[in-house]
Amino acid sequence: MHSHHSDGDWSPEELVNAARREGLRTVALTDHDTVDGVPAMQAAARDAGLEVLSGIEISTWLDGDLHLLGYGFDPGDASLSVILARARKGRYDRAVRMTERLGELGMPLTIDQVLAEAGEGAIGRPHVASALVAAGHVGSHREAFVRWLGDGKPACVDKFRVEPAEAIRLLHDAGGVAVAAHPGAGETLDQLVAVGLDGVEVMHTLHRASVVQALGDYADAHGLVKTGGSDFHGPRGSGLVVGSVSIPDEWVAALRERIADRRGQASRETGTAGTREGMGGADG
Repeated sequence: MHSHHSDGDWSPEELVNAARREGLRTVALTDHDTVDGVPAMQAAARDAGLEVLSGIEISTWLDGDLHLLGYGFDPGDASLSVILARARKGRYDRAVRMTERLGELGMPLTIDQVLAEAGEGAIGRPHVASALVAAGHVGSHREAFVRWLGDGKPACVDKFRVEPAEAIRLLHDAGGVAVAAHPGAGETLDQLVAVGLDGVEVMHTLHRASVVQALGDYADAHGLVKTGGSDFHGPRGSGLVVGSVSIPDEWVAALRERIADRRGQASRETGTAGTREGMGGADG
């Protein structure tokens, strides 16, 4: 799930309340390139009987845009914090360049207008779209992306991305696991497995039954954990609800086991005792 700390509509506390209403037991907040909302969500979950795994969705590039999900890591890890600070600056610089392009295209927009839409969130294209709507340059988010901000459109600017191998290494060093988010071709997964990938997001809102089967078979054949989720960003225009995608209990158990293995490995390499910063809520 995503909160208003990146490009979601709701606060971490609102997501916890929604998860409770839907009867969920284990969830993860996977905001884009930020962990700012994880402590608040885990704190809210402690009184709600809900387990919240630390999570993140990191932007990388491998023969195209590729996102990696991290689970169970220490959100305060110093090396991870450095790379996330770089990502945040990259997002800001990208937004500045997009506003400049929009101005050249006859739609004047300031970075302050975009920041007002982002609030506490990690700034991204949805916030630029909101600023365009607020300024009266377009009639809707959809129009903003279809005409101006979508991939390959006149005002689109490439974003800062971490190399996949670096992202996987950072997640492992922080005691977490790396999972390919709603992946595509098998050859891409092969390259990620070669640099330490732990799992594959098998269940996803956009995955047809045939895709779920193919990804599940791939995970089984390569010793990867299987994960899934709704990729919920909020009710605005999505039609989704929290918990619209769920996964079997045995998948969650396997994920916890892989996290424990990674945490133990990270502790041995640093010579420190294992911790549970990445696990929160009822079982954390």
